[in-house]
Amino acid sequence: MNRQDRDLFGLQILRAIAAIGVIVRHTLDMSDGSEAGRFSPAWLTAAGGAGVDLFFVISGFIMVYVSFPQGQPPDTPKRFIVKRATRIFPLYWICSAAIAAISLIGFLRNMHIDSYTIFNSAFLLPGEKLIYVAWTLSYEIYFYIIFAVSLCFGRILPTSVSTIFMMIGGILIGREIQNSTLADFASSPLVMEFCFGIVLALSFSASRKWRVPAALGVLGFLVIIVSPIFVPHPGALPDATRVIAWGLPATLIVAAFLEVRRPQSKAGRAAVLLGDASYALYLTHVFVMIAYGWLIKSTLVGGMSQVVVAPVIIILCLIVGVLTHLFVERPVLDYVRKVTRRQPARWLLEARSQTPEIEAGSLSR
Repeated sequence: MNRQDRDLFGLQILRAIAAIGVIVRHTLDMSDGSEAGRFSPAWLTAAGGAGVDLFFVISGFIMVYVSFPQGQPPDTPKRFIVKRATRIFPLYWICSAAIAAISLIGFLRNMHIDSYTIFNSAFLLPGEKLIYVAWTLSYEIYFYIIFAVSLCFGRILPTSVSTIFMMIGGILIGREIQNSTLADFASSPLVMEFCFGIVLALSFSASRKWRVPAALGVLGFLVIIVSPIFVPHPGALPDATRVIAWGLPATLIVAAFLEVRRPQSKAGRAAVLLGDASYALYLTHVFVMIAYGWLIKSTLVGGMSQVVVAPVIIILCLIVGVLTHLFVERPVLDYVRKVTRRQPARWLLEARSQTPEIEAGSLSR
């Protein structure tokens, strides 16, 4: 199969699965605060956090794959950074401003907002941020910067290898940093999941026939789900453990989804739409969680069985995310691209006319 014929619809579906997993995770966490208490096993709740690991692997894969289009010049560092910044920051800044406004009018009384938090939030630096799930975006930005530097080589193999070596180097020297927040961030083995995606992209781009049994993808999901049963975890697996228990299985899953064809059913097309909206789902489900927490604490909802309430909250998260994607994210992206006077890349043009965008957003634990 020629590379241009690979439309990667499977990754869109996988992004939808990852986004739903994260939403389910946070919904079940929030439901624990009701009078009825926990109704889902702790291991099942924790497993939804693996959506982050799926997304990191997908991000590593996509950045390599789309930066070196066959028969076309590769991305330059400047072009790459502009594309990533215009994709990540606009909707994120809008949502961050909304969180600040909610806090100012009296909600989120436990949130302490100072100049440090605002600065970290604006530039997605390690540390406290207005949107508590944005820690994943900090890792995305870290990966983008390293990858952009490596793009100076102008070829796929040197760029990929140098990115992997710099990511590993960051882990090794991270503990030497005096600031504990930066040290914990830079030395986290979670960045290896981007490297797994890079290796997968190299293999996929070089192959003429990609054949990964679907059974390996099923096995990957099973390992992710059962891992929290056997690994002690205070809500989420330790970083070093999750790279093995979730990162490696996530790589198998991504590999198995690479050859999924364009879905013809309504359910398949809906999954692609959810995948396209996954970044908006990630950011906006935080607002639904805030509302859910208030309902539990201040209304009769707190005394109800959350077995019925939680699915309604999950569906609401999906609706809010999709509407935000269609009526806020897309128009804002179109406007920003006009302002920056750049044309969308080939794969984004195809996304507009055929399928939703296959880009790296981020999810949360």
